[in-house]
Amino acid sequence: MKILRYLFLPLSWLYGFIIILRNYFYDIGIFRIDNVAVPVISVGNITAGGTGKTPMIEFIVRYYMRQNKKVAVLSRGYKRTTRGFRVVSDGVNMQGTPETCGDEPYQIAKKFPGAIVLVDENRVRAAKIAKERYNPDVLLLDDGFQHRGIDRQLDFVLIDGAEMPAEIPLLPAGIRREPISALQRADLVILTRTSAVDETLKRKFIKYTQAPVASIDFKPKRFFELLTGKEVESSEILNASYVAFCGIGNPISFKKILNELGIAILDFKIFPDHHRYNQSDLDNIKIMYEETKAQRIMTTEKDAVRLSSLKTSVVFQSNAFVYIEIHTVVTSGEDILTKLLNDAVSKTGR
Repeated sequence: MKILRYLFLPLSWLYGFIIILRNYFYDIGIFRIDNVAVPVISVGNITAGGTGKTPMIEFIVRYYMRQNKKVAVLSRGYKRTTRGFRVVSDGVNMQGTPETCGDEPYQIAKKFPGAIVLVDENRVRAAKIAKERYNPDVLLLDDGFQHRGIDRQLDFVLIDGAEMPAEIPLLPAGIRREPISALQRADLVILTRTSAVDETLKRKFIKYTQAPVASIDFKPKRFFELLTGKEVESSEILNASYVAFCGIGNPISFKKILNELGIAILDFKIFPDHHRYNQSDLDNIKIMYEETKAQRIMTTEKDAVRLSSLKTSVVFQSNAFVYIEIHTVVTSGEDILTKLLNDAVSKTGR
């Protein structure tokens, strides 16, 4: 693996040069940045992989909806089977499937029926349609840090608390999407899966950005049966044994949550991120389930969304599949975060 990384380093240098040049063209106005006359908040990262963007988007959606704000979420709809602009939810009715819309946008739309959720690889087009059709109070740009074609009030950059991006090579040798100097564009650096931000962590970022640093963690909230949607009591969950699986950006974080809960995991299978499950996958999971003599099967909410269109009931009894819903907890910097969120909409009179 290290040998391959060294072989890819020249490509990483070329990639880095292209990214620096692209950002420079945006900075001096050669590349256009559109203002869509709606407060825009981008939630993104500087590395590829699971830093927790979806639960952070959900946190912000919930925050604004509690203030009776009309929220629109824009996503690319990663790994969907369609292209172009699609409405996932107009705030009243849901449209499409996880396959046609993408698992993350579909999950957000399902969890927040009053939110407008749109997908389009052309973010500027989607933002303009959102403004014209729905006139939202705030627009959330999912995975938007590198999509500079839309002017925004806030850039939130999520970084895994166990990582230091400066030590990670650029793509393709590593998983960093931009030079570390890109953090200068951030309005708030959010360390994820971290109980608190100490001074040592702050000092790691101070030479790269003047943005404040906050931290969040992801905690289990509720458990549900996949087939029935019935909530399962925590006491019932803890008294059973499981096989678990997931296809998310950071599978180890899911396993860590289960271990911290004290859930008995007899086997654990990892699928690729955004994996599109098929009946063969279900058959293999069933074999693992039967061979271990586990009582139930545990997965993530995002995986449950992707499994929802399969005929899972043909393979498993109704209470076999359980998924976990997590929620975002701000562990430090909550005052900074809420002030930024409030100011983003109040400065525009919304």
